Amino acid sequence: MKKPILIILLTLTFGFTSVYGEYRAYLIEVYDHILQKKWEEKTGFSTDKYIVTHGGGNRVSAFVKATWMCYGDTSNYLNICPLPDPIQPKFQKGDRVKITLEKHITEGWIGVIELAYYQADVKSNVYGVRFGEKKQLYNRYFEFNLEKTTGSAGSPVETGQTEQTQPPPATPVPATQ
Repeated sequence: MKKPILIILLTLTFGFTSVYGEYRAYLIEVYDHILQKKWEEKTGFSTDKYIVTHGGGNRVSAFVKATWMCYGDTSNYLNICPLPDPIQPKFQKGDRVKITLEKHITEGWIGVIELAYYQADVKSNVYGVRFGEKKQLYNRYFEFNLEKTTGSAGSPVETGQTEQTQPPPATPVPATQ
């Protein structure tokens, strides 16, 4: 007698409960060493898994440009959810910015905003900045670590050098015989 009641209660409990999954999505920049081509890929794979499943480390290399949470699942080859738009952004793509993150190797560098999105888990806009004069280095920063600038490429600020840290001009050394 008690067994049918328990089965009915379990059926009702699980029958009306919705279950939602979540997964992390990535925007990665991929470089194919053989074809010597570069492209962006939106995927559910982290960079290490992407490299392993797409030819290995001798073929491709990749790094994360952005990451965000998606809700649902990707079974049946469903598309990854879109990159969240920034909320009331201070900067736009193409803006030149100076890094104000104290005690960081990139403090004072000038770069160009390449990507902007809202990251819900940290409740902040995140900006992808490319440093053209630094071998195309790319890094992500929060909005409060950036300030708009009009500095030019190759300026002491962008190269990370100040007046005090520049080496003195070389003096010729007399040749000895």
